[in-house]
Amino acid sequence: MIKRIFPVLLSVLLLLAGCTAGTKETAGVTSAATAAAQTSGSSSAAPAAETAIPAEATAAPTVPVALVLPLTENTSGKVQIQTVSGSLTYKYNSYIITSAEGESVVVDPTSMPSIDIVNINPAAIISTHAHDDHVSKKFTEAYDCQKILYTKADISTKDFHIYTVASSHADDTILDDATNYIVVFEVDGLRIAHMGDIGQTVLTDDQLAAIGEIDIAFMQFENGYSDMSLKNEKGFNLIEQLNPKIIIPTHYTDAAIPVITEKNGDITEFDNVLTISKDALPEKALTVYHITNTHKYR
Repeated sequence: MIKRIFPVLLSVLLLLAGCTAGTKETAGVTSAATAAAQTSGSSSAAPAAETAIPAEATAAPTVPVALVLPLTENTSGKVQIQTVSGSLTYKYNSYIITSAEGESVVVDPTSMPSIDIVNINPAAIISTHAHDDHVSKKFTEAYDCQKILYTKADISTKDFHIYTVASSHADDTILDDATNYIVVFEVDGLRIAHMGDIGQTVLTDDQLAAIGEIDIAFMQFENGYSDMSLKNEKGFNLIEQLNPKIIIPTHYTDAAIPVITEKNGDITEFDNVLTISKDALPEKALTVYHITNTHKYR
């Protein structure tokens, strides 16, 4: 009986031993394959790698900001007036005035484009006073041209006659070394005045005689530094004395718009550039033109 059972038992033990060995070998192969897969990145690491690659490939590209630059030529056949400041706070102080023949002057430059971005090539640069929102040392020094920097002067270029008239920035006291200068530009039959940050309550007879008849005036209406407000109406009183055909507002807030329209009628808007000639002036005096400023330099 034992002789019969022993061979059977031996066979079972050998079979079990073979199954165990097979299990260990299979386990070893599986482990190596897994290790190889992990090393090569084809196992559980693969989804992370596959996710990372498309993410890099589909990342939104950086879109450069489109620059909006002032014109450097005048093909209108008229006098061209442009806003030019890059400041978000003081967008309407600085202007380029270009003759019909293409000669330009800059008045009250602030936050200006550098010469490598756009070469304005002015024949003259003028500042009405020394405050940072009306003068740019870097811009002024970048050009070799005639300059009037908040002083009494009288110059001529090929197409322009430019002179200044002393005034006051905050009150009616006009000093020999004035705190603000009104600038008069004569070009192609037009007479244009930039009033700077005048803060007087009234223009004197001498000032009115020196300024003369004006077609276009850049004028502020609200400015705490000049004690000028919608309540005291200093700006409106001064501009009525000057009585230009066109007013281009400089310092003002949105609150001034309904007051301006009530006093002077609807405001005509121009996109960054106004072209005008003597025979195209409006019939009604004190007509308000607004030149927008959407320039971008960076």
